[in-house]
Amino acid sequence: MGLSRLNRIIAVIALIFAVFYGWNYLFDARRPPCYTVDVKYFGANIPSSNDVEDFSIKPFKIPFERSQVDDMIDRVRKTRFYEPQILVDNRNTNKSTYGFNRQTAESIQDYLINTYDWKKTVQELNNFDHYKTNIAGLDIHFVRITHNSERNEKKDAILFLHGWPGSFLEYLDVARLLNSSTINNYDLIIPSLPGYGYSDAPVRAGMSPIQIARIMQSLMQRLGHSSYVVCGGDWGAIIGTNIAQLYPGHVRGLLITMVAPALTWKHYIHLALAHYINPSILLDYDEQEYLGKRFDASQYLKFMWQEGGYFHLQATKPDTIGYALNDSPLGLATYILEKWSRWSNTQNDVDQSMNSGLDRFTLDQLLSNVMLYWTTGTITSSMRLYFEYFSSILSGHDNKILNGPLAASVPVAIINYRNELAYLPRTITRAKYPNIKLWVFHNSGGHFASIEKPQEYYRDVEKFLLQL
Repeated sequence: MGLSRLNRIIAVIALIFAVFYGWNYLFDARRPPCYTVDVKYFGANIPSSNDVEDFSIKPFKIPFERSQVDDMIDRVRKTRFYEPQILVDNRNTNKSTYGFNRQTAESIQDYLINTYDWKKTVQELNNFDHYKTNIAGLDIHFVRITHNSERNEKKDAILFLHGWPGSFLEYLDVARLLNSSTINNYDLIIPSLPGYGYSDAPVRAGMSPIQIARIMQSLMQRLGHSSYVVCGGDWGAIIGTNIAQLYPGHVRGLLITMVAPALTWKHYIHLALAHYINPSILLDYDEQEYLGKRFDASQYLKFMWQEGGYFHLQATKPDTIGYALNDSPLGLATYILEKWSRWSNTQNDVDQSMNSGLDRFTLDQLLSNVMLYWTTGTITSSMRLYFEYFSSILSGHDNKILNGPLAASVPVAIINYRNELAYLPRTITRAKYPNIKLWVFHNSGGHFASIEKPQEYYRDVEKFLLQL
């Protein structure tokens, strides 16, 4: 009798669990995720309820000041190089063991003093249409490139989002290619993130990627686009993901070159099994071919240990390093260009190259990006994004969106480049991005692919658009 009663109790409990998990699977698990974002103001003067918001979009020209250039050259000429240098033996010590190579830095010093022409760069950049509009108390800068077609003709709107230590310059070559396309008619929007380049820097705390996502959605709405495609790498990939999470009904598609999902214990177990037992536990055949014979997590952890110091510094004390970088143009150049070198090359590429692997770009491309930070004085405000992102993780306030997936209605393209900072297996990536329409492998290219490989990037964008 007692056993029968126990069986009934167990049966009732089992039924309750079955109903609960069945309901969750059939309804809650399939329900599109719903995320929210706090509305924050980042300008100096908080408007009153009676103030009328300024929705105007104003033309903007990049300024050129000769005094800025003269001051920069004077500072570069007076650079105090460190002494002594560590001797290279090619066994225990190579050209980049201790950081950015001294000889490369000296060649950049010479190029800045004797060759580089910022005035010419400004003139070329001003051939594009630049604008500013005020959102959340900040003047947001953007470039707009569009066909001169009939007003009512349908245009595919594409929002390009850069990262750090990049800028809107990264997407100009791709935009030129898209604008010359005979397949589609585009409206290309390339903003500077808040605190970068010609966009205002926040004077109030809390400018996280999620807040930038809200600002970018407002920008696209203001430009008349209720539906658009988002393309991004680095912070642009994270912000683009947040836009797709918050506004899935407005995002026609998301194309990213770097995946940054929230890993669960299940994923860590998968990674460990793939590393210690067999990669096929986690990786599809084409992924194994792409990555090589061995999926070596320990090598990746070693790489991140060597390359991740900047992240910890900028996520904890960005203003401290900001004093040095905002005061020394050559210091700023080496700090930024080390990332462009290391994030676009293998260790061997860096050490065998005459100029630390920077030959994947022209010096004018590299130094124009550096000068953008220097002339606007935005290196410190740009690095604060790391602090805000890390703070949002630690606070737990945004855990739902940070750890949650996109709605299955948002098509996604993942473009993988050989020398990108990280590769995340397709199986794990799907947990964050359930509707992957395009998964591409490139055997060259790195973190700054849109400027390093503009032709390939352009072709992938068009290929993705054809699937939408």
